[in-house]
Amino acid sequence: MRLFRIASFALSLSALPLHAQAPGQLYTASHQQLDVTKVLLAQQDAWNKGDLDGYLSHYKDAPDTQAVLDAPVRGLQNIRIAYHVNYPNRETMGILEQTEVEVRGLGENFALATGKYHLTRPKKRGGDADGSFTEIFEKTTAGWQVIFSETT
Repeated sequence: MRLFRIASFALSLSALPLHAQAPGQLYTASHQQLDVTKVLLAQQDAWNKGDLDGYLSHYKDAPDTQAVLDAPVRGLQNIRIAYHVNYPNRETMGILEQTEVEVRGLGENFALATGKYHLTRPKKRGGDADGSFTEIFEKTTAGWQVIFSETT
């Protein structure tokens, strides 16, 4: 099942630079795009299990790591606190589905991921939510990690 999700998510990357290729030509994602996509899938999987710390484990532990939630928050510990305040339990987290995901390399050690999300949850816990996300990743010794995240 996990391989199927990775394959289907990677297939969604087929919408990447279609303008740069001939009609009918298949798009092949780079290793960088696939590696970042795996992180996005791992984040989504952790979220959907109610594992907020697992979701946040893909953020770089640095003072300049930033997440824009209600307001900009810097530093992993502050980001963790803000997420736990906004999503104190499994019900408020709901089920996350990411779509229209595009990953673009920004040089060898950075990548940009954008897409849309849908959050399904009970009305008493905030109800469903839709929006878009932007994440910037840095390639570190620990792998690809989020250094900036914003949801709208």
